Amino acid sequence: MMITCILTSALFFAGCGIKNDYTKKQMYRLSAEVNDPADPSNRSAGVPLVVRRLDISPEFGGAGFVYRVDQNRFTQDYYNNYMTPPARMISDVMFEALVNSPQFAAVPKNRIPDDIFQLWGKITALYCDRRNASAVSAVVSMALNLDRLHKDGFTPVLAKTYSAQIPLGSDTTPQAYLQALNRGLAEIVKNILSDFQSLPTGDNQ
Repeated sequence: MMITCILTSALFFAGCGIKNDYTKKQMYRLSAEVNDPADPSNRSAGVPLVVRRLDISPEFGGAGFVYRVDQNRFTQDYYNNYMTPPARMISDVMFEALVNSPQFAAVPKNRIPDDIFQLWGKITALYCDRRNASAVSAVVSMALNLDRLHKDGFTPVLAKTYSAQIPLGSDTTPQAYLQALNRGLAEIVKNILSDFQSLPTGDNQ
């Protein structure tokens, strides 16, 4: 989703050498649409899940899109922004996508089950890789942990780094970058679900 805010002047974003019409400021919302969502009638059949607010590496935690322009150099786009801080938005996106699957369900509001799963971790990469102008891509990576919380404490279930790199092709606009990020997040969600489904019986029930 995009919200357009009119600014009073046109500016040039020199950090990436990208000339554009910055009379408009763009704000974007991430999503992670995964195929085969849970049937609404069975949405509560999965195991209860909570997602703690994900941490994020400082260089990727700002509102503006981040571009990697050299091996060790990143620039920030002050005119194409996330609607809310990316760590919070991605935490919400991951939760919604996971509880919309057959494997997980939101924790009931009227009671806290004795046995629930908790996802937590850190976003370690979130940027548009522009080092090669003919192969621009969206990069997202996160180190995630899934624990099972029960009356006797907690049991680690998964600990893994999930990454996705999605080529933008010929369209390297901010809108195309956002769409590629969304595909990357959806890919990560699918991999989490696949890993969870592959756990030994008893660890995922």
